[in-house]
Amino acid sequence: MTKKVSSAVQGDADVCNALSLPTQGCHAGAGIHVVIPADWQARIAAGQDVPGCSYAHIESDGSLFVDAIVNTMIAVPANINALSAPLQAKAAALQAKLSIAIIISS
Repeated sequence: MTKKVSSAVQGDADVCNALSLPTQGCHAGAGIHVVIPADWQARIAAGQDVPGCSYAHIESDGSLFVDAIVNTMIAVPANINALSAPLQAKAAALQAKLSIAIIISS
């Protein structure tokens, strides 16, 4: 299920991107061409928008959409333990936000 976290911070998106790695390209449909920059991963890590890539990012209203993959992964302690120490702390904060987040789709 996808959840919408209000008042998200970049650390929340960083945890999502660590648990479900960003990918180059997206399902945009036939006839759409997007040029993916060579440094797309660095731009995402810096919090920049990169059209044509799939990744977690903060929306203009300060919210964050957390997909089913991340919702499942963040509930498994081994996945959290595999993150760096700073991301482990951020993951705990994101888990708290997810517990009260709005369910968008199941």
